[in-house]
Amino acid sequence: MTWSIRARLTAWYSAVVVIVLVAGAIAVAVVQARLGLERLDGELQRLMLTLEGVMRTEFGEGLDLQAAADEASAEVVAPDRTLVVAHPDGTPLAIWGLPFPAPWQPPLSPSTTVDTIVLDATHRLRFRSHPVEYNGHRYIAAVLAPLDGLERERAELLRALSAGVLVALGVAAVGGWLVGRQTLRPLADMAAQATGITERNVSERLNAPHKDDELGRFATAFNAVLDRVATALHAQRQFMADASHQVRTPVSVVHTTAQVMLARDTRPEQEYREALTIVGEQSARLTRLVDAMFLLSRAEAQGIPLAREPLYLDELVSECARSLRVFANERGVRVTTSGETEVALTGDDTLLRQMVGNLLDNAIRHARPAGSVTATVSRLESNAVIRVTDDGQGVPAEARERVFQRFVQLDSQNGGAGLGLPIARWIAEAHGGRLALEAAEAGGASFIATLPLA
Repeated sequence: MTWSIRARLTAWYSAVVVIVLVAGAIAVAVVQARLGLERLDGELQRLMLTLEGVMRTEFGEGLDLQAAADEASAEVVAPDRTLVVAHPDGTPLAIWGLPFPAPWQPPLSPSTTVDTIVLDATHRLRFRSHPVEYNGHRYIAAVLAPLDGLERERAELLRALSAGVLVALGVAAVGGWLVGRQTLRPLADMAAQATGITERNVSERLNAPHKDDELGRFATAFNAVLDRVATALHAQRQFMADASHQVRTPVSVVHTTAQVMLARDTRPEQEYREALTIVGEQSARLTRLVDAMFLLSRAEAQGIPLAREPLYLDELVSECARSLRVFANERGVRVTTSGETEVALTGDDTLLRQMVGNLLDNAIRHARPAGSVTATVSRLESNAVIRVTDDGQGVPAEARERVFQRFVQLDSQNGGAGLGLPIARWIAEAHGGRLALEAAEAGGASFIATLPLA
């Protein structure tokens, strides 16, 4: 059985109150018993002094020990106490006051004795005895008092404290339940609000009555999570829409080409070759697009572990530039590499080649006709820097971050699907680096990838 938070708060609150009250009650009872006993001991001491004073007076009048004890029993009146005058050997000379329930002799001690005696199950007494020597007379004086009064006081106090603890427990339980209910009501309201938030109304947010308390901070944090979920959901929907748009074109071209070729029973071989060439080009475009989308989706799900190995970054850039020169020559663009040599780096060779290839491919597409693209490798402190620069029209300052978003194409005439730069930035960040865009000094754009050497 799982208790609710309200029940647990009530139980803990009640337990703490009961523990505190019980501890306080025990302390009060102990202190009351000690103070009561001290009060009784003080009273016995005063009565003892009175008895000794009367005995000295009687001795001064020339009476012997027995006569003095008899006179003291008549003069010292204490109906609720028992007074005893005894020989030095403990034999009583006179006993008066409260009737004594059983035979008793004072202890033969050379000093004052204060103690409690138990005669039977119902008689407990406190006594004070003292050996006295005066003008040649030696005797033992003792006074006794029953503890019934103190025990009744203690029993009454314990009953009152027990009743108080029970009443306090009831008040604490009811109060804790009400306070917990009132305090947790906003949490229940927020739970109801959260239940109503679905993928169709992701703009809804939790409302907390107090923004600065714990529940308010919880609502703020939860709303921040909802904001991130809404952003991710929007990006996913946008990705699906953009991907569908990108995929629709090659699929439509392939479908249209097939329908045209099948519209007639026979065609010349050249037309079939042209149709198959179109289908092959569009299939290759569709394959590149699907591979790029699959790579991005795995990257976002952190499903691509890096296969790090030692490599030389300058050689990797040179090989990538060499593999893209055929594409560059078709557009009349000259690709050159420069910079430092033997720039050692530990990274994923395949992914780094894809990053550099995407940057070079993008630069070649946006360079001017018969223009140039330059790839430079250098060291900067503890980082390796790859700078890919083209001499095209450049990118406006307000769009320099947009180009790293998926399916963003500032110039649709240059081809591409708008996924190369997002993939390149992810590869740089996966290696602990970064990829940024700057305006080139002579026009065009300059992509700078910074990768840590260690």
